[in-house]
Amino acid sequence: MNVARTIQRLVWRMPAERAIRRMMGQGVPAGLEPALRYLITETLPVDDRKVLAPIGGLRSQLLAQQHGSPTVFDSPSPIAPGSIPVPGRPKHVTWHYLAEKTSVTHYWGVFLYLCAKHLPAQTILELGGAVGMSASYMAAASPSLRLTTVEGSTSLAPVAAANLRVMNPSAIVLNAMFDDALDSLLPRLSAPLDIVHIDGQHETVSTFHYLDRVRPHLHQNSVVIFDDIHWNADMRHAWNGLCGTSGFSYCIDVGRYGVCVWGGADSHPETYSFSRYTSDWRNEDHNLGT
Repeated sequence: MNVARTIQRLVWRMPAERAIRRMMGQGVPAGLEPALRYLITETLPVDDRKVLAPIGGLRSQLLAQQHGSPTVFDSPSPIAPGSIPVPGRPKHVTWHYLAEKTSVTHYWGVFLYLCAKHLPAQTILELGGAVGMSASYMAAASPSLRLTTVEGSTSLAPVAAANLRVMNPSAIVLNAMFDDALDSLLPRLSAPLDIVHIDGQHETVSTFHYLDRVRPHLHQNSVVIFDDIHWNADMRHAWNGLCGTSGFSYCIDVGRYGVCVWGGADSHPETYSFSRYTSDWRNEDHNLGT
């Protein structure tokens, strides 16, 4: 951490701690507290650092990869309400781009890890696996965790699978379009979803479409994490809509992510803005997300 950021952290620490106490006092699941506290302290126990250490090597391997031009799906432009989401256009990128620009940073990856560890999660679904970085952080939370990530790119899915094997050999990568994967996966679930990470298609229509698809498989206190809620005006509109969505009991803007807790059909969300206390997500390059 540089000096300016350290000073900023010290200034934010007290009001951020008050915000966390308020959220916990109003019923936000206690399992989210370590993840929220990490965002303001950036401190992690030694044992957790050891668990996550291999991910740095996975990122370095991507940076060292010089051959090939993997194909990804760009985030589509906003489409009309009521439409069915369509995949973005395929485009070629470099491995360096995937490692540095689209993969989750360590800061936000640790946040996902702590959410998965302390809720605690046993069943996780991610839509938008890319090279498997965000899934690797979550999968590291427990050897018994059942994690499935969906990635549409035939270039990236094998890389995601290889990366996940390092962190949790039982994690699964489905190489399919999101709706096709959900058609196959959801009817076969043996347990409700503890965490859903919705990424890959950053637009209002897609956000609510995939929420509607997983909604029947949530339980009270399931956590749905929406990536890149400040990506553009359309995603900010999506977040505002989520904050008024019946069924959620809490909606927390932590900066990069919108974290929503499912409370059941009769719930109406309490909303919190924690993003003022977190890392400078406004300057992150959110070209694709992971």
